[in-house]
Amino acid sequence: MNHLTDEQFEEMLGGGAAASEHLADCALCRGRLAEKQAMANRLKEAFSGIHAPASLAERIRRETSVALPGEAGSARSRFRAHWRGWAAAVSAIAALLVVVPILMYLTTPPSAVAALADIHRHNMSESGAFVSEADPAKLAAYFKEHLGFNPRLPEPNHGLALRGCCVRHFQGDIAGSYVVATPAGIMSVVVVRRTPESMGITEQLHRNDRVYWKGSFARSRMVCVRIGDYTYCAVGEISHEYLTDLLTRLLAETPQE
Repeated sequence: MNHLTDEQFEEMLGGGAAASEHLADCALCRGRLAEKQAMANRLKEAFSGIHAPASLAERIRRETSVALPGEAGSARSRFRAHWRGWAAAVSAIAALLVVVPILMYLTTPPSAVAALADIHRHNMSESGAFVSEADPAKLAAYFKEHLGFNPRLPEPNHGLALRGCCVRHFQGDIAGSYVVATPAGIMSVVVVRRTPESMGITEQLHRNDRVYWKGSFARSRMVCVRIGDYTYCAVGEISHEYLTDLLTRLLAETPQE
């Protein structure tokens, strides 16, 4: 399935294109459209509270007006005009210092670790396009349809149980994710194309001659490992050691075709 591009979303939000028929069958793109609409609404609300004083136009006109001919030779008048010009410039810069941080806050995407923790949070609430399913074969079929490949799934034994899966938007790409119930708690395994280092996860740990990367965000801990062309990220409010154990089991499994 080919998902909508950012350009298509922008055209729809700008009123230049009608809603795509693709949205009727794709919960992921409907979710992305809702996120972009929410961002546009936040920007609109942020700037709606910024109003210039009614006297601003008259003050700028007065302070930047040219001196009268009789005053042209007055050093005092030239200094005053020069100072007023700088005052107007400083006022404009001060306004930018207020607006630009707001704009940066609203438009800066979350870090990769924050995005991974957010996917886990959504999985815990089973919101959006979450598929509640414990059958590994059905989960594999879902991933094959929406991702084009089957990520490795843990065998439902040793106290592990699959709870479901979803496909979500992750920093401009599509990520697969499934939920595993363990004796230590519930975790999500998020499968992305990016390497751990490119996501800012740089702290390494070694086990059985393999390299793992660990990080955390708020209450969520995460451990990542590269398997083939993908990074498997185990995320949850569980110890790094237990998250590593689960990924070690995934490495021991036979890859699904």
